[in-house]
Amino acid sequence: MVATISFNPITTTNASGSFNIESAGYIQGNANDDPSARNWLSGGVLASTETLPMWGGVGISEAVPGVAGQPLPQLGGYISRATQIGSAGSAGSLTGFSVFDQNYSAINTPQSPVPLLGSGQMVNFYRLGTNARIAVNCNPSLVSLDGGIITQQVSWDFVNQQLVPYYAAEGAIAIASGTWASTAGGTASLVTASAHTLVVGDQFVITGAVPAAYNGTWIVATTVDNTHLTFLLPAASTPGSLTTPGSISAGGGALPCRVLDVAVGNSLVVAYNPVTGFATWNRSGTCALILI
Repeated sequence: MVATISFNPITTTNASGSFNIESAGYIQGNANDDPSARNWLSGGVLASTETLPMWGGVGISEAVPGVAGQPLPQLGGYISRATQIGSAGSAGSLTGFSVFDQNYSAINTPQSPVPLLGSGQMVNFYRLGTNARIAVNCNPSLVSLDGGIITQQVSWDFVNQQLVPYYAAEGAIAIASGTWASTAGGTASLVTASAHTLVVGDQFVITGAVPAAYNGTWIVATTVDNTHLTFLLPAASTPGSLTTPGSISAGGGALPCRVLDVAVGNSLVVAYNPVTGFATWNRSGTCALILI
């Protein structure tokens, strides 16, 4: 019989009660240091058509400069918020993500600690395809991606500027009519002027509607056919019937990225207040690290 010692040199342990707090997190709009991607950091001028200031971690659309009223080519592209993943050449299509990196012209104050940029100021960003790794605001439900392949499909919410579960692309469709029923638990019903492809659980956006309580980002609750759908309004909301229908836009489609990590509840994400114009840090937010 040969004497042996049971020992695994790969196994590591820690003392009971130590190193048991996860402190790793991300800051929205910051790109991870990477010598192979850092030289792809680009800049452009924020468009005069933008109604909101720009911050890091926003999906942007870059236009060719040089048209009257736009910056000179030496200053970079004409930058605005993207409105769709879209196809190449479509107006408002996503072309990259803004970042805080090396953007020394951004302004922060005690009331607004998040660095912000107004129209005419320089926006730093990475274009899609540069292999930059960027932390973006993320829906906490995407923690379900943990353990899965990095190429799982996700979508981008252009209203809330965050990574969300995948939903199919849907262009803008006019609303024909809409009603609200308190007896149905705050259920709003819509009839679209043309066929939609939304199914239960899909996210969509209503804009241009009156009363304004209908405007916003919602989740499909039920569908009767391809021109009817319902969704739930907040319990305190009593908008009545639509007087100006507006339109729905689901955006959607697969964001061309790879999800490398999801950090739930321990990251800094931007919280913008449109009333005050201030942006603060939510220190218990959720970020995803995506490779674009």
